[in-house]
Amino acid sequence: MSHAVSSRSAPRIAATPLAPTSIAQRRLVGRDFTAIATVEVQPEELARVVAAPEQFSVAAKATVIKRGRSALIVRVDLPIGSVETRTAYKLCGGRTWLRRLARGLKTSAARRNFQLGHKLLRCGIDTPRPLLAVSPRWHNVLSPSFLATEWIEGGLPLDVFVNRAAAWTPAQRRARMRDTAQCLGRLIGTLHKYRFSHRDLKSTNLLLRENGGRVEAFLIDLDGATRSPFPLERTRLKNLSRLQTATSRIAGVSSTLRCRFLQSYLATLGSSANWKTVWRQLQKASRIPPLRNS
Repeated sequence: MSHAVSSRSAPRIAATPLAPTSIAQRRLVGRDFTAIATVEVQPEELARVVAAPEQFSVAAKATVIKRGRSALIVRVDLPIGSVETRTAYKLCGGRTWLRRLARGLKTSAARRNFQLGHKLLRCGIDTPRPLLAVSPRWHNVLSPSFLATEWIEGGLPLDVFVNRAAAWTPAQRRARMRDTAQCLGRLIGTLHKYRFSHRDLKSTNLLLRENGGRVEAFLIDLDGATRSPFPLERTRLKNLSRLQTATSRIAGVSSTLRCRFLQSYLATLGSSANWKTVWRQLQKASRIPPLRNS
């Protein structure tokens, strides 16, 4: 599908080298939407997305991954750098026109998460790499915004990944679950080390996959993620409590695995706190079972 653009409304495109702590971005201003993207997205490819960003969320080859009241996520191939690239394409809307209007008065969710995702990656926090973000212009504020990130091939939500362990041999299960606990500890520990937080650390927002005999973990859905200029111990505890409560519903997550996670987390965070003390704090804040022989 091609879209003709008149000279009067032709988009303005520029590849802008940013500060060393930022990525080089390509920017585009269209008639109804604006966009930012990584530089491998070619100008004509970005212009096609901005002309009609909704086309990819309803494409015949798009596979619905999640459909909510205010968001839709599909798996779809986008042309990026003249190559069909598999992406997670998210429509970020609002439940009511009043909420959409309120969101239109501030940075769109797609643009915010694009920028936040790259900040996380620069800090060594694994998350799907944002590729492009499309936001409505001021006269089009009731329209949704759109975000495309790389697709994590083989990635599974935490609960699905753990449930599949039942098919492994006992030795494989012990090794993989140990690696999973330590990997998650490093991920969340690095997140908190750089003063980021994520208020919705549930199973579906943590993807895991096996790659070359090792477990990798990725943080997704950055709507609940923020960064504070100050280290906030209470916020960290709330994040951990949310994760502990979520994993309490997953069969196979034992106290031993929780201990491994917590020890890996504290080591990555660089905290001198005793893990048993933190365990007791979490026990009060969530519904995790008491620690045996503590």
